[in-house]
Amino acid sequence: MLRAALALAERELPNERICLAQALNALGMLCKDLARFDEGRAAYERALALVQAPSAPDRHTIATLYHNLGGIEHARRNFAEAEPLARKGLAIRRDAMPPDERALAADMVALAAILDGLEKHEEAETLYLDALPLLEKAPEANAHEIGVALNDLGANYARRGNHNRAIELLVRAVELKTRTLGEHHPDVGVSLNNLGFVYEQQAEMSRAAELYARAVQLNESALGPDHPKTRDCRHNYDRAARGAKRPAERKPVPECS
Repeated sequence: MLRAALALAERELPNERICLAQALNALGMLCKDLARFDEGRAAYERALALVQAPSAPDRHTIATLYHNLGGIEHARRNFAEAEPLARKGLAIRRDAMPPDERALAADMVALAAILDGLEKHEEAETLYLDALPLLEKAPEANAHEIGVALNDLGANYARRGNHNRAIELLVRAVELKTRTLGEHHPDVGVSLNNLGFVYEQQAEMSRAAELYARAVQLNESALGPDHPKTRDCRHNYDRAARGAKRPAERKPVPECS
């Protein structure tokens, strides 16, 4: 359907740069979710070329596309390549008019998640803590974005051994994501997986395995058995299930995000 929309826009509205860029951005987002990363990046880059036209630059759309380009590389775990893209998007958003605090907070959370991948955890924590008050100005409208920020901040604390705070935030993230997205959405699985990681760190392997199993089920249903998120969560489940039967070495594991 997105390809059909893009083809229609190209045929009927060839001079409507923003319309074409929006169609390409939507296609890029779906390609990212399906782990078609090269295709998604190409769509974003084509959209960026359209909206960077000197005659009518759209700074918010440009910021969003840099955000999304960083997200593609984050999903590939190319954190070093993702960082400058995300930083550029955030810098452009801060200067864009009129202000968009929701989008600004989303940019901050996205950059923070990349910084966590680079083990720059303190800078990441600062960005999460700065973003949350912006989102909480409209708690109902921004409920999903708040859930994402709480999930990522909880994962940050989990990596640093602050288990009690991590559990508190991740439980809230699961609740918010379930309420806003539904209990079967794969993004709920991301937070369940991260919550499982905290319990695994605490050597509560049966509890961790239970949470990982729920994450696997959600990802398999929505994304298929061979999606990278599904494989990561299944790997985590297998390790925790083995550890539930015997003592296991506790060491950090990747998120399925």
